[in-house]
Parts: sequence; structure tokens; C-alpha cells
Amino acid sequence: MSQSRVAAEVARWRSDDDISIDHATLIESDADWLMPVKRLTLWSVKHPTDLLWRLPCLEFLDIRGGSGTSISQVARCPALRVLVVNQVRGMSDLGAVAQLSTLELLSLYGLPRVQNLPSTAGLPFLHRVELGSMKGLASIAPILEAPDLHELQLSRMVNLTSDDVTAIREHASLLRFGWYAEDVPDKVWKPVIEAVSKPAPVALRPETWLDQHPH
Repeated sequence: MSQSRVAAEVARWRSDDDISIDHATLIESDADWLMPVKRLTLWSVKHPTDLLWRLPCLEFLDIRGGSGTSISQVARCPALRVLVVNQVRGMSDLGAVAQLSTLELLSLYGLPRVQNLPSTAGLPFLHRVELGSMKGLASIAPILEAPDLHELQLSRMVNLTSDDVTAIREHASLLRFGWYAEDVPDKVWKPVIEAVSKPAPVALRPETWLDQHPH
């Protein structure tokens, strides 16, 4: 059985343009049957670097698990609006996110090797950012460069500097800020919430974003 057939057989189609693939290897020719996909979830999936770039309809991408070190494969996705990167072992380089000029929601969770966040200064449509369990960060300053950021949701341990707190409070477009501080000492997160003094974002699952914000 070829790797292409394996990927096609394990793929779960949730609708005509929404697919989830779990523990498989995609090859170049798989781009043909993936062409209409708008929403794609990849659980520990290996694939050629240029495969995602060749999916013109791809608006939602959820990368989970695996052992990749870089997110470079998303750099040229032409229409990506939502990017989720969750618990990818070894992930350290998120620089390609800075090139996603169509991005609206960015959700990063469980990436302890990431020490530097990508600049969001060139992402004019980035409205919501979720950061969780990012223990390798010293600051979230690059995220706060987004010119039209509306909502920032933290969860579990995320390190903030005093300058970060000031920038969150004074950000010209940021309307909502919250912190699910499950494993964070009260003395760390409570002063931040008080200093920022903004209402918390509405809870949502990233996969619902496109439905709530249709083009």
C-alpha cells in the first residue's frame, strides 16, 4: 500500500472542505485530492515542505503533535486565516508566521522550546492571539506589534515582562485580555489582570472562527 493511499484512507472528512489526518505521511501527489480543502487538521503528519502552499482554499490549519522544529511550511499559504500549533515536540522556529498577511487568529500552545515569537507588525488582520504553556518565552512583545489586535488570551504559564504588561494595557486596538492561570501562582497573574484592567475575551474554539467571521 502506497503512502498516498494510506493518507487518503486515514483521512476523516468532516465536510466537503474540512478534513483531519492522523499519524500519516503525505506525499506530493496528495495535493491533488486535498485541493478543495478549506480546513485541515494534521496530527503527527509528515509532508513535503511545499504541499500546504499548493492548497489555494486553505483557510484553517491546525498542526498537532509530531516533532517538527520549524513552521516554515506555512510561509507561502495564500489564504490562511487561522493557524493553530499545539504541542509539537521540538518546535522552536515560528518565524514564518510573520509572512501570513491574511492571518486573523493565531493559537500557540505547549511549545516550550520556542524562545522568540514572530513579529506580527505585518499582519493587519490579526485580531485574536491565544498563547498557552509557552515556558521558553521571556517576553510576548512581538505579538503586541499586531496593529489591529483585539483579543489576547493567555493560558497556563506564559512569561511577561513589565513592558509587556504596559503594552497590553496601552495597546491602541486591544479590547480584551484574559489569563487562564491554571498552574500560575496568584502573585504572578493577579497583578497583571489588575494592571491591564480589560474584560476577558469570549471563550471560543479556533475551529469556530471561520463560521463566526465569514468573509
